Amino acid sequence: MKKIIKSTVTSFLVFWLAACSNTDKPEIIPDRFKNFMNIYFHGYIYEYKDINARGNHNYGEQYALFEIKKNDLDQGEMKMIFNQLAQNGWRVIESNDKNFISFCYGNNFSLDILFPLKKYEVTPSGVPIKFNEMDNWNIFLYKSTTTIAACS
Repeated sequence: MKKIIKSTVTSFLVFWLAACSNTDKPEIIPDRFKNFMNIYFHGYIYEYKDINARGNHNYGEQYALFEIKKNDLDQGEMKMIFNQLAQNGWRVIESNDKNFISFCYGNNFSLDILFPLKKYEVTPSGVPIKFNEMDNWNIFLYKSTTTIAACS
């Protein structure tokens, strides 16, 4: 009887430890991106994804993707956010005037905002845009410690 209880308890502990070690760890939003979202998208629920090409953040660059449901943020509200960005020093460097806009702030911050209308989207200059959800605004924020060519 003691063997059965001991093996049951042991099995439960092994299962519990395995389950805990396989849970997804929430991604921590870097402060510079969190501050940006608090200024321009305060009050909107968003998902954050670290989309660095490399897993290491010590190469002087950071890419982030924020997704906001289209139902939660309409195009009129987004135009007001575009105006606020411009008032705060963000420069428009590329736009197709319907669903894509690209901004720079100084020489080392860039921001691309996409409102997907079809499965495959490209920038006005022809660069393909990768995104996951048609139902979301895709807000790509990039920070580099070096000068971004498009922003200089």
